[in-house]
Amino acid sequence: MILGETCTIPNDDTLMGKAKGRAHLYQHRKPECIIKSIGSPNEIIQLKQSYGAWMMDLSNRSDETIWIAEHFTGHIVKEYKDLAALRNNSYNITELPWSYYGCGHAVYDNALYYQRVGRNIIVKYDFATGLVKTLSIENAWYYERMYLFNTSKSYFSVAADENGIWVMYLSRPDEHIVVALVDQNTFSVLRHINTTYPQSKAGNAFIACGVLYITDKNQIHVAFAFDLLREKQLDTSFALKLSSSNASFALKVSTLKQNTTTFLPVLAMLSYNQADKQLYTWEHGFLMQYPVHFIS
Repeated sequence: MILGETCTIPNDDTLMGKAKGRAHLYQHRKPECIIKSIGSPNEIIQLKQSYGAWMMDLSNRSDETIWIAEHFTGHIVKEYKDLAALRNNSYNITELPWSYYGCGHAVYDNALYYQRVGRNIIVKYDFATGLVKTLSIENAWYYERMYLFNTSKSYFSVAADENGIWVMYLSRPDEHIVVALVDQNTFSVLRHINTTYPQSKAGNAFIACGVLYITDKNQIHVAFAFDLLREKQLDTSFALKLSSSNASFALKVSTLKQNTTTFLPVLAMLSYNQADKQLYTWEHGFLMQYPVHFIS
């Protein structure tokens, strides 16, 4: 066992109490929480790795720190002071207690949340103290390439908003997309929400303001929206306009990679940042931001 590690085992009675205490979260859905459209992309920088995740603290609007986990598996995270440091390639390295897998990591309240490689375990690693907590996600696929999202090689995807930490995963054996709501402080699951949406139809997904948005297989538009607080489908759809779905972008990347065959760029990461109301993507090595417009 690693020094400082704690392993969380859910308690049904405790969870029932927490669920009652958070009942107010599940009653309302404000119109301004529904996304209307996604704006044009802003290219941040191009990196060498086709797969990876770039993250800012989803709980802190003033923190300019950027963390990068290159490739879909590894054991180090690079920390950049700000965007200028990223562009100057000036960083510090954090070595994780266990290697990560996938590109669905998140940073919230100065802690990194990621899947431990080869396990159905989400790790919470505190950057400041080095303390580690672990959480097992039962009945989730985490092997045999039964990915949550094929293009990102991810079995789990972590998101965070004002409601808590969300963990998206693929359920066994029905292969539906399920979302677990996790209490940040106790690091235990409050509830599992089965959207019943089949993984076979999904391209990628993100969560904003308690709503799960799932893209079509080609990541051209949002094909399915699900209110996680009220556990019901929403009647909304909008175009994504991601660079990776643009033919000119595909040609640009193909040329840079010196690929002469039929080429489709990889959307390795798709994540919403509530602090700046932007989508963050990792598109075949290109780090991009997209402004998110809500219904006002």
